[in-house]
Amino acid sequence: MRDEFDNQTKEVLARRVGYRCSNPNCRKLTSGPQEDPTKAVNIGVAAHITAASQGGPRYDARLSSEERKSIDNGIWLCQNCAKLVDNDEQRYTADLLLEWKKLSEQAALLEVENLSPPSESSIVEDIELLRFYSQCFDRPAFQDPFRREGSMEAFDRAIADTITAINTGALRARDGTILAQAKGKSYLSNPEWREKMDTIVDLLRAIRSRYLLAVQTGQIYLGPEHQGQQFYDIRDEQVAEWMDSTRAEIIQLFSDLCEEAGIPPLRFPRFFRRRWDHYW
Repeated sequence: MRDEFDNQTKEVLARRVGYRCSNPNCRKLTSGPQEDPTKAVNIGVAAHITAASQGGPRYDARLSSEERKSIDNGIWLCQNCAKLVDNDEQRYTADLLLEWKKLSEQAALLEVENLSPPSESSIVEDIELLRFYSQCFDRPAFQDPFRREGSMEAFDRAIADTITAINTGALRARDGTILAQAKGKSYLSNPEWREKMDTIVDLLRAIRSRYLLAVQTGQIYLGPEHQGQQFYDIRDEQVAEWMDSTRAEIIQLFSDLCEEAGIPPLRFPRFFRRRWDHYW
């Protein structure tokens, strides 16, 4: 028998994260209006951190039935991320999901608290956060043309790490070591800057989705890795062009934001010649 959450627990889990997915790489809004003015659509799921029944992902035999269906064992996710974490329980551990839950609740609280006009001190803090986010883009995944990537796996990992860094404030190396620590974009007091960073993260997510689709459909062939080098073949030129143009758009958006804040924009001399002539 499954130890399911009751409706009140599900509702509280959703409300505590502002009806957003708790995956820091997603943060998708899970509720919105239907055409019928009396109804709303929901794509969120109250997922179990440790499984509701024996044999499920991350099952913990030490928990009682009441503990399994308590709010402490729940996390609010979109349907895609709920499926993702249950299909790869070794990668998505209970400790990781608990960390997601904590970060998402903190982000939701900050969004509520930041409704007041920014003070002088908060503006200074916002500028420092933008300086930190600038570090997140200082990696080959945003500097080299897509066809010159040394490893497609490293490219995808770099994009994912950048999303996490902007959302949570933890900039990590490939081995997981934290290189720099700040705060996620939800801490930005300026709502316009926060909205622009939301757009940038949406574009980063689009890059990951397009890359995974290209691999699945054979537009990008991934070969074995040998001595730190991975063989790959980009079989659709439009994929490479889209990757380059989308990253150019991200860099332009962020650089415009930097200039607005009075800090140096991104300057990557090897990349995006057509759209970045003035940076060469």
